[in-house]
Amino acid sequence: MADAALESKIGAGLTLGCVQFFFTLGWTVYVLYLPELVKSAGLAATWLPLLLMADQFIFAVMDIGFGVVADRMAQGYRKLARMLLVLTTVSAIAFLLLPMSGRISPAVLIGVLAIWVVSASVVRAPTLVLLAKRANATQQRSLVFWYAAGMALATALSPYIGLLLKGADPYLPFAVSALTLLVAVIVLLRFSASELPKFNAEQPQPISFGAYVPLLLVLALASIGFQLHAFANAAPQYLAHTTRENVPWLMPLLWVGFFAALLGIGAIIKRFGALWPAIGGIWLTAFGSYTAAQAGSLEMLIFAQLLTGVGWAAAFAGLMEQASVFGTRGAEGQFMGSFFAVLAVSSFARIGFVSQWLPQNPALKEMQFVLPAILLLLAGLLAGVYAVKKPKARSVPV
Repeated sequence: MADAALESKIGAGLTLGCVQFFFTLGWTVYVLYLPELVKSAGLAATWLPLLLMADQFIFAVMDIGFGVVADRMAQGYRKLARMLLVLTTVSAIAFLLLPMSGRISPAVLIGVLAIWVVSASVVRAPTLVLLAKRANATQQRSLVFWYAAGMALATALSPYIGLLLKGADPYLPFAVSALTLLVAVIVLLRFSASELPKFNAEQPQPISFGAYVPLLLVLALASIGFQLHAFANAAPQYLAHTTRENVPWLMPLLWVGFFAALLGIGAIIKRFGALWPAIGGIWLTAFGSYTAAQAGSLEMLIFAQLLTGVGWAAAFAGLMEQASVFGTRGAEGQFMGSFFAVLAVSSFARIGFVSQWLPQNPALKEMQFVLPAILLLLAGLLAGVYAVKKPKARSVPV
């Protein structure tokens, strides 16, 4: 019986990681081909950042909405699983139609894109919530790390996928991305089909959402800072020390550091709780980002990027774990949905900053490479005050 439970736990975590891996790769394919899709629809290139920002806005709204729905279906797991399957199927069909929709009309492209983004949102928070609601408190930590690992591995591979798909017809990668994600979700639902485990009265109850809001502010500042570093500043920093041809091979190093650090962060969080390791991770990310901005050689820059990845692994996993703990037992959807919504809002802000504000403001360009460290340091300070003041950072029982 114990072996079967362990196998189910590992299987659930592994399939959750696979779902996030394929979702992130699908997003990579979409971003790679979006300029071509926009062009095929006869839209100007200025639509690109606006569409990406609209995607993130929809993600934010749907993450919260689906999270709340998941909580309200607390005892209706079959209904929640059915909703996940139906919407993932709709998402797969819409994704398959994207390459051809732009050739029909701009309205069709935007319509299909909206359907895909709305339905694909179900793969983000609700998949984790579905498993978290069926897991003991001590098992939820492993779900967080599987989720982060799947996302990180796909992000690390993204530059290589870009090189591989350069000039390729979009139909095959869109089809493969859609179908692999659908299969992964179907397998995931298999591990959520077991009977609901018995939870004892000592299981922690959710804290008030108002007490959780300051942590969301910390997440927003830290995430915007990290995203500016990883997705806006890293490539120019590498170009200052090497050729353009080498940049795609160097970009994943940050995520290599992230992925490697995940292997040891679980033990640290188990020992010290989630919040203080997250704070330490935020500060380490700030230090790595600032070091990258000041690096005088490629070797120093590589070290700084690896260090930034290690720091962000601790920050991301710790903050996500704390959100999970604060929402246990009964508000996992609301808390985790809000967590992912803040990440989407951070992406919205980062895309807007890079595409709309940065080109128009020379003063911002002068501080572009140190701004991430400033935001991260501010996030770390706020998190430190939050940890000392209230609420007391609860940890999952060990």
